[in-house]
Amino acid sequence: MLSFSPSQVSSVAIDPRSLCQNEIECSKIANHSCHHCPKSLCLEHLNEHNTRNVIRAEVLSQELTDLMEIVSSLTTEKASENTHNKLDAWKNQMFDTIENMYKSRLDEINYLETELNQRGDILKEYLQSKISSIGTQLLQIQNIGEISEKELSSIEYDRNQLTQFFESIQCELHINANNIVLKDLINVYNLFSCKSTSPHRTPIKSYRTISVQSMKKFASSKENESILWLDNERKLHYIDRRFQTRILAAPQTLITSAIMLSEHHKRINNDDIVDIKWCSFLELFLVLLPRSLFSFDQKTNQFQEISVSRYKNYPFRCISCFNSTLIYISYCTLGTYIELWKYSYGHENDIYMNECIKRWDCLTNDKNEWISHMNTNSNSTIGLLICRGSSIYKRFELRDENLYLLTIIQLENDYVDAFFPFQHNYWFIKSSSGKYYMYSVDKSTFYVSAFDFPFGVQEFGINSIVIGIEQEKLILSDI
Repeated sequence: MLSFSPSQVSSVAIDPRSLCQNEIECSKIANHSCHHCPKSLCLEHLNEHNTRNVIRAEVLSQELTDLMEIVSSLTTEKASENTHNKLDAWKNQMFDTIENMYKSRLDEINYLETELNQRGDILKEYLQSKISSIGTQLLQIQNIGEISEKELSSIEYDRNQLTQFFESIQCELHINANNIVLKDLINVYNLFSCKSTSPHRTPIKSYRTISVQSMKKFASSKENESILWLDNERKLHYIDRRFQTRILAAPQTLITSAIMLSEHHKRINNDDIVDIKWCSFLELFLVLLPRSLFSFDQKTNQFQEISVSRYKNYPFRCISCFNSTLIYISYCTLGTYIELWKYSYGHENDIYMNECIKRWDCLTNDKNEWISHMNTNSNSTIGLLICRGSSIYKRFELRDENLYLLTIIQLENDYVDAFFPFQHNYWFIKSSSGKYYMYSVDKSTFYVSAFDFPFGVQEFGINSIVIGIEQEKLILSDI
C-alpha cells in the first residue's frame, strides 16, 4: 500500500496555474481574482493590492483637487496687467521721443530764427541803400530843375526793378510736419492657444458673435485674422482683426451680360462672385468671377484684376491656391475641366499668371460630371466635390497635387454637400440631408460634428474657427 506525506499530496493535487500570481513568487493557493490587475491572488496579496489601489485612488483624488485649484486660479488678469503696462511704457516712450524731438526742433528753430533775422537785416540794409541811391539821383535832377525824359525813365526803371526784387523776397521760417497714421504704430491682439487632446476637435465655447446680413459665403484669413464675406446682393464686406467692418467696392467687369451655363446650372451674371479663397502664400484674398479673377489686398483696400486666359471661353467655377507658385482653377462645364497655373508676384503684390502648365480635360472620364467645389488643405491634398448632371448624386474625392485619386469619402445613405479643410488632416463635411461630420484622414474615420455649420467653417488665428451658423451670424470659437 502506498502512502504520501501532506507535502507530497499538495504538490500532486495543486495545479501551478492556481497559485498566487503576485509579483513575487507566492506558494499560496489563489482563491480570489483581483478586480484591478486582473490576477489570481491569495487573500493576503489581494488585500495588499486593494490597499495599493486605495492609496493610488487617494493620490489621484488629491491630484484632481490640485488640478481643479490650478484651473480655478486661471485668470487673464496678469496678462491684461502686463499688456496695460506695455502700452503705458510705449506711451511714455513715445511722449519722451516726441518731447526730445520737440526740444531738438526748438533749438533748430532758435538757430534758424537768428540766421533768418541776420539775413533779413542784411537784405534790408541792401534795399535801403539802393532806395537811398535812387532817391539821391531823383533829388539831384529835381534841384537842377531840368528833368529830362531819359533820366526820369532810368530812375523809374531802377525803382521798378527794385520793387520787383523786393516783392520776390521770401523771408519765412517753415516747419514740415508729416502726417502719420498713429494706429499703424502699435497693434494689440489676443494670443490664445491650446493643444486639443480630443480626436473629435470639439469647440470649447463661442467667445464672439459677429452680425452679418444675408450672408451667402465667406472666407477667412488664419494668418491675418480677417474675414471677407459676400451677401445676397453681391456686395463684399471686409472684417479686420479689430472686427471693424467695411463694405468694399466690389470688382466690376466690362461684360455685364448674363450667361446660361449647361442645363444643370442656373443663369448667372458675369459680375457674380462664384468663389472666394484666402491665399496664405500671397497674403491676399482671391475673388473669382465667371470670366475674371481678382485679388483683394486688405493692406491697401484695393482689388487688382489678374490676367488669365480662359479655356474655350468656359466660365470659371472654383479656385484654390496650392502653394507659393501654383493655383488650380476649375471650369463650370460638363467634363470636370481643371487647369494648373503657375503664378508669380511683384513687390506691389501684383500677381502674374505666367502659364498654364497642365490641363485635365475630363478628369473623371465621365462627360456628365462636373466640379461644384474645390479646396486644398495644408497637407497638399486637393478636395473635389463631383456632381453628375442635374441629379442629386455627389461624390467627395481627395486627390494629390497631380490629381491622382487618393480616396473617395462616402456617407452612408447620404451625399456630401460641402466640405471645408481643417489643419492638415481633417475635413469638416456637411451632408445633403443637413448632417455634419468631421473626417480624419489619418484614421479614415467619420466623427459626428459637435456643432452645425450650414454656411461653412474656416480657421481663424492660432486656435480658433469661424462658424457660419446662419445668414445673419458668424461665431468665433476656440477649438
